[in-house]
Order: sequence, then C-alpha cells, then structure tokens
Amino acid sequence: MISWLMLAQAAALGIAGLVVAIAGLARRPFGDLALFAAIGAFATLVVQIVASIIAPIAGAGPTGDLLEYWTYLLSAILIPPAAVLWALVDKKGQWSTLIVGVGILACAVMVYRMHQIWFVQIA
Repeated sequence: MISWLMLAQAAALGIAGLVVAIAGLARRPFGDLALFAAIGAFATLVVQIVASIIAPIAGAGPTGDLLEYWTYLLSAILIPPAAVLWALVDKKGQWSTLIVGVGILACAVMVYRMHQIWFVQIA
C-alpha cells in the first residue's frame, strides 16, 4: 500500500466533505457540487480497492488485521452512493447536501483508520 496515497486521499476527502457540509449548512440545495464530490470520493475508494488488491501480491501486506481493513474499505465505498441516493430521495429537503457532506467526511475518517490498520497496527 502507498502511505502518501492514503493520507492524501484522507485529506482530500476531508476537505471535500467539509466544503459540501458547509454548503449544506448554508442551505444550498443538492446539486453538482455535492454530486461531483461524492463521485470523486467513490472514485478514490475504487482506486484504493485496486491498490489494496495489488499491494499484498507485490509483497507489501498490512501489519494489522486484513479482515478489519477490508471491512472498513467495503463499508466506505458504500457510503457515497448511499448518501447520494438519500439526497436524491430528499432533494427538496433542506438537509440533502449536508447528508452527502457528512458521508464524505465519514469516508475520510475511515480511510485514515485504514491507514492505521495497514501501516501502524501490529497483529
């Protein structure tokens, strides 16, 4: 696994989630900003899945529990589509953009935790 990639991904997701959450708190309706941020979050998590498959094959396995890592990753990849679906169902509501922002922030925290599992924890 690539440490800088995971940390950059966590930072980017944190910034994107914060921007979308602030837009949601400012009562901006669900639109392109939140949608593209969620698509970007999903895309980075797909890259993470590919890297997580290749890294152990290349000999760079995790120091922590592999099952816990994959549980975090597979759970995280479900959050952006679920948040967008929820926002689309509640598109006229005032909280739809905030829902997507909080979902992306949750993904940022999960990616940071995955970094800890992969690099820091000793099994």
